[in-house]
Parts: sequence; C-alpha cells; structure tokens
Amino acid sequence: MLKKLISYFYIVQLLLWLSLSFAFAEGLSGKKVREGIPDAFSVIADALISDHVIISSLNTLDLKNFSGFSKYDDKKFSFKVLDALPIPKVTSELRCLAEAIYFEARGEPLEGQYAVGEVIINRALSQAFPNSICGVISEGASRRNACQFSYNCDGKLEVIVERGIYKRILKLSRVLLEPSARVLTDGATFFHAKAVNPSWAKKFKKTGEFGQHIFYKMR
Repeated sequence: MLKKLISYFYIVQLLLWLSLSFAFAEGLSGKKVREGIPDAFSVIADALISDHVIISSLNTLDLKNFSGFSKYDDKKFSFKVLDALPIPKVTSELRCLAEAIYFEARGEPLEGQYAVGEVIINRALSQAFPNSICGVISEGASRRNACQFSYNCDGKLEVIVERGIYKRILKLSRVLLEPSARVLTDGATFFHAKAVNPSWAKKFKKTGEFGQHIFYKMR
C-alpha cells in the first residue's frame, strides 16, 4: 500500500510538471499547444479525489501505521519533538482542549495525553455530544460532581501552575486539531482513571489502556 501511495505521488508530480511546462510553452509561442492537455487545477482536483478514494480504502491497521501509533515510537513523536515546535496561536477551541488535557492528564506520558485529547475530539465529532470542543468540555459543569470532566465540577479552583507543561500541551492540542486519522483509541468517547471502577463502564466496549486511563466507545 505504501509503495502504491509513493508511486501515485510521483505520477501526480509528473502530471503537474507536464501541465505547467505546456503552459510555459504556450506563453512563449502564442499557440494553443495545450489543447487536450489538462490544466493544473484539473490535475490537482482529480488527484484530491483519487487521494480520498485511496485513503478511504485503508483499514484501521494501515491508518495506525500512517498515524505513527501502530507501535508507539517516542523518537518520531515525543515531548522533545513537541518542545521544538513554536507556540501556536491560541483560539478558544485550542484553549479548551489544552486545559482539559492539562487537568486530566498533565502527568501522563505523551501517548496518554494524546488519547485523552482524542476522546474529546471524538465527542465533538459525534452527534451524541455537543458539536464543539468547548461545548464537550463544559457539558454538565453546572452540576456538582456530575459533569463529563471531573475537574470542571469538583468545587476546586483550577489554576495552571506548570507553565512549561501547559505550553507543551498547547502544541499537542494544535497537532490534535489538525485533520488526521485519530485512531489511537479506536473511536473512544469515554475514559476513566485506572484507580476507579465506574458502573457505567460495563455498558461500553473497551478500546484500550493508555497512561493512567482506560478508554471505551459505544457498542
């Protein structure tokens, strides 16, 4: 599959080069030498359609391979890699995601932090939850000890004190908000700490354990 994708990429590059070459030749000669040759925009449009077909045909294992999470590789995606990235522009959605990851999983390994963030985004994309990151995070926050994310309704004042960790999580949140496969948790929309055993967990399908949390999705 990877070889097919690489071959496909080079074919698209060749078509674009030919299209631009003919466009340059036409500009020099004034003749319509490009008749029958697709313009660059058509080639790109067809390429995007074909790319969508190829990506949609990949199975879960393929997607995990491309996303880097088939086997967690801390050399390719690590705290050190995140630290080298610039601080992103902070939007309301980015801030909500970063704060949730910070208060829920700031002491976790990177894989655990990523998994928590993935659940939040999975919820925002699901019709069963609010359709925004901030909406997902604040759901039920007005009810004491009955919200979706415990730090929002435990009665404690939440203050970000580890600024270095928070800046790193801001960068991680920016990565999470980019379009991607997001297949680490296999579509999970629920999680809980390993230290507890909530009754609701029996209703859902377990998808994995990352860091100090166990993850689930609807059956």
